[in-house]
Amino acid sequence: MITNLQKRQNFISVDKKTVINSYGEYFVIGEKVKHQDDDAGEATIFSFESNVEKNEIRVNTDKGYAHIDFLVKM
Repeated sequence: MITNLQKRQNFISVDKKTVINSYGEYFVIGEKVKHQDDDAGEATIFSFESNVEKNEIRVNTDKGYAHIDFLVKM
């Protein structure tokens, strides 16, 4: 049986080119995204990194980095 907590996790592909945020949205390298903070503007994804200690996926963009759950699809 899969619990809600197990469903709402971030996942990163083995090749680190695709991720799924805890809301079930897919993101890929090269995709244009926005941050939840409108002042941050648009950015392009360069790479993904897993942070095991914080249980997060870090997204590196041309504007800096953010955690995957704070990005919004365009």
